[in-house]
Amino acid sequence: MPKKSKSNRSEETAAMTYAPSVEINLDHLLHNLRQIRSRLPRDTGIIAVVKDSAYGCGAKVISRTLATEGGVDCFAVARTEEALTLRRAGITGTLLVLGKPEAEEIDEGIAAGVVFTCNTPDDLHLWKESGKQLRFHCNIDTGMHRMGLLPGELPDLVDTLTATSRLRCEGLFTHMASADLPGTATVKSQYERFREAITLLKNSGIEPSCIHIANSATIFRHPLDGATHARPGIALYGCRPDPNQDFGITLEPVPALKGAVVSLRTVPAGSPVSYGGNHVTNHETTIATIGVGYAHGVPRYLSNRGSVLIGGKRYRIAGNVTMDYIMADIGNDTDCTPGDEAVIIGRQKNEVITPDDVAILGNTIGYEVLCNIGRALPRSYIREGVTVEHHSDHSF
Repeated sequence: MPKKSKSNRSEETAAMTYAPSVEINLDHLLHNLRQIRSRLPRDTGIIAVVKDSAYGCGAKVISRTLATEGGVDCFAVARTEEALTLRRAGITGTLLVLGKPEAEEIDEGIAAGVVFTCNTPDDLHLWKESGKQLRFHCNIDTGMHRMGLLPGELPDLVDTLTATSRLRCEGLFTHMASADLPGTATVKSQYERFREAITLLKNSGIEPSCIHIANSATIFRHPLDGATHARPGIALYGCRPDPNQDFGITLEPVPALKGAVVSLRTVPAGSPVSYGGNHVTNHETTIATIGVGYAHGVPRYLSNRGSVLIGGKRYRIAGNVTMDYIMADIGNDTDCTPGDEAVIIGRQKNEVITPDDVAILGNTIGYEVLCNIGRALPRSYIREGVTVEHHSDHSF
């Protein structure tokens, strides 16, 4: 939203766009991919995690950019429908569904070349009884205890694969539970259990070609032998696995959440601002009302704590975040006018508010901040400073 000069301010007010929006910086995405690759052995493949609409950034454009400009040929999603959506959008690489597939989606997934995940013995038995020819990766539960086959359930996997050639186990993986914790011993113990599982399967003649262990935290903290691929997620989008820690890598935030200054009002000292009146001005000041709120992904915990960027300057949010608006105390700044861009997450001139900055204030993680950015907001995709694609119909 370009700034309006004061000379034409009254003439153009009606034409200004005050609606909140999201900008996705594809240059930052590719920068983050290069940073991730710099921490991996040269021949390690990338399985880009683009589940849940690429953490809210838009799986179609993110996947296409990573494929065409980043050389990524494998993408992981949570659900079969996500994989089918990407296939329909022209993504030709391997599409791995990490979650439990719905029975009614399996046929369409097979036809689309989707690779499924075996997370429970029931998955295995269902696929065997169906008589379908199906490709899958097997998730080994080495200590996360969320999904995956337990070590004691692996003989059943061996027996099933030995009994039928219709099921093709193309990959094995596990998920590290605490790789972001400094000095944790859990990574070593999980890795040892995973290696034992690989050995058991190999001794039975089962040698999947794709082995993946490392999520973002594991990539940065724990170089592990024996993996053919790494599986980065949050780092692709510019967040650290734990926002309070330094992982020795420079990441750039991919999404930016923006609104616009809707109105300005000068209020006297002692004026309460927003619901509950828990911000009271201590001198005459200007309150800027900005058209973005918790309905669009501004966490309510930023009330009286968070900041917003206007004109390259940082201002404190005044009072409680509301559904569609926030207020900022901008003092006596006379450069601000209605229609000015306001950045909640993102960069403006020399200032930046990252998703990790926002997460720290809420004692949470960047994952949650990204995933809570309003899905109903339009997404503009930026490459070298130019909008190359725009989606306003939730089709991102």
